Amino acid sequence: MKSERLEFFKDFAYKVLSHNRLLGTEGSRRVRKLIESFLDYGSCNYKKETFFIKKLIPEEAWLTVGQEKIKGVAYIGSMSIEKKAYAKRQYIEGDIALVPDLTKEKAIQAQQKGAIAVITYRSEDKADAYVHGHDMGVNIPIVSIKREDVPKVEDSEVLLKVKSSERNIEGVNFFMEIGRGPIIYLVSHMDTVTDIYGAVGNGIGFLLLLFLYEELRENYNAPYRLRFLITDARELGMEGIRFHLTKGLKHVFYCINLEGIGWHNPAVIYRDMGGYNGERINEMFCKHLQDIKVNIDFCEARERDGDHLPFKEAGIQTLYLSSHPFTIRHTIYDNYDAISWDHVVMWYEVILSFLRRFHKL
Repeated sequence: MKSERLEFFKDFAYKVLSHNRLLGTEGSRRVRKLIESFLDYGSCNYKKETFFIKKLIPEEAWLTVGQEKIKGVAYIGSMSIEKKAYAKRQYIEGDIALVPDLTKEKAIQAQQKGAIAVITYRSEDKADAYVHGHDMGVNIPIVSIKREDVPKVEDSEVLLKVKSSERNIEGVNFFMEIGRGPIIYLVSHMDTVTDIYGAVGNGIGFLLLLFLYEELRENYNAPYRLRFLITDARELGMEGIRFHLTKGLKHVFYCINLEGIGWHNPAVIYRDMGGYNGERINEMFCKHLQDIKVNIDFCEARERDGDHLPFKEAGIQTLYLSSHPFTIRHTIYDNYDAISWDHVVMWYEVILSFLRRFHKL
């Protein structure tokens, strides 16, 4: 990436990533306008898809133990509750499950065992911060607290209060195409969870799609059609990608998901919550990295999901580009200052060259 282009990228990223982009907020609407202005200024041929969803959005969460009131942060999708119960690691039906480093699998398990709610926190090897969590797809509230507050609630009777409201929300996907032939999707989501900026997870990802599209539309001759898809509502249950795919997956061969890139620990996640990603495209990417002498780790992250999962479920070859470990995900620390611009440039050059020589690998 040329130096003047990188400076423009940084300036544009600052404008975009200084907003919380939770669906339905003013920040989300402003960022959509910035995306449109970028595409319109470059006379880009793009399309928008509008969809509507209903979702529980938390407004406040508190825990009271005795006379002490403790602030919490409720996950998206958490229902309102005001109820007393014991918070336990070894929980039984009717308890509040106390679960560090919550994953979707652990949340489902808590619901199945009869917990009335989940309290979660970040474990010892991570920064002590609230987790602003996405929709876990369960019907019990989930509340994050700071690690320093865990001793106050563990094995204690806790009055848990969560206030949420159901909202009808408009989402918008953007997509652009280059070339002809079998389709390679490049997907990345633009929305965030509550109250954070999500600069790395996932601001840089969707901004890279814009800059890659702009670069490749001037000079792309490979025998594949590239479809760049910026999705909305990933944090609300991957609603945006699922809406897009209601139109079907005709002639789609591959899907590349950019999520959580632009930080330290660049990684290709070959196995995630949905199982193994595409063997062929992962081997192609590995060969490409060897050819250009770039070192990126291939790793498992079984707790991670993303907008590529519906493609994988449909039998499409998937490639998941990210950072791992990604310890600032869904925290206040994931802001503009967390971006590693050396890694942004690295990803830009690696992905750009991979797409240009894809048919030769």
